Amino acid sequence: MNKFLLELEDFYQRESKNLDEKQRKLFKGIVDRVIDLYLRQLLKSNHTMMELVLALNLIKENKEIEIEKEINNLTVDLIVYYENKKEIIEVETGFVPPEYSTDPVTYRYAREISKIARYSKYADIFSLAIPPFHLLQIPEIFALDPDGRREEYMKNIKDVLDRYYKAPPITLEELRNAKINYIYIIHVDKVSIKKLEFKEYLNYIKEMRKELF
Repeated sequence: MNKFLLELEDFYQRESKNLDEKQRKLFKGIVDRVIDLYLRQLLKSNHTMMELVLALNLIKENKEIEIEKEINNLTVDLIVYYENKKEIIEVETGFVPPEYSTDPVTYRYAREISKIARYSKYADIFSLAIPPFHLLQIPEIFALDPDGRREEYMKNIKDVLDRYYKAPPITLEELRNAKINYIYIIHVDKVSIKKLEFKEYLNYIKEMRKELF
């Protein structure tokens, strides 16, 4: 067994001690699922650990969870069911492929907005999950209701997205109706998460953006 799989087994044994029987059974199913996907090279180790830490903390809140679920030709990282609502959470590690080494910020901008546009329409609540060191590139316009999003600005966003996503392209209608409700910050080292409303997250990083740009 390779080192990462041994670490996963150790992680399960250590963290499951504080779960009740129902929670432990659900967590074991999720661990087995991610191990299977990892062995089939469908998940990377850093993405896997973020999913597990997020799932574990949500299980502790007695929420029902599915992971790596197919919805309309999209693979959803986590689906969480509670209060008769469905929340989709997509895990973003901040990875940039080598082919985008000259435009990494624009690539992340396009990827993150595309995730919101493509996935949020299938959920009552849509969220992104990130590590503490990744700064999301989502513009503030997505904190506005669809009617408050200026057509000209949405077209500018679409022009950027069209450079990266053409099969199929993301439509203006998808952008106008896209929603982002929460940001989960996953601290893998501490096996903890912090949940912020999107507007709260924007305020959280506003000063940081000023310093960086």
